[in-house]
Amino acid sequence: MVTPGQKAQSVEIHPERRFKAALEHFQETELPRIKQEYPGLRLQQYKERLFKEFQKHHDNPFNQLTASYNTTREGKIEAYNALQAEKEARLRGDIV
Repeated sequence: MVTPGQKAQSVEIHPERRFKAALEHFQETELPRIKQEYPGLRLQQYKERLFKEFQKHHDNPFNQLTASYNTTREGKIEAYNALQAEKEARLRGDIV
């Protein structure tokens, strides 16, 4: 069971602070795979392809639940609960 404190901590307030490090880590781990898939490209072309993949990847901080920097704890919990309700509705088939 997730407590209200854990819900508030799971909401990202400053995703822009972690974006660069997350992108570099993604590029380091995925570069060998993409070099095998597309041999003969230049390094910049590999990085462009990886950046496009990273924009949709779940490790991208901007793809995670975010809140304004001055959001209260209750606001963070409400945002988390709204996200959970949306996921449940989508998985039940209520939202297409």
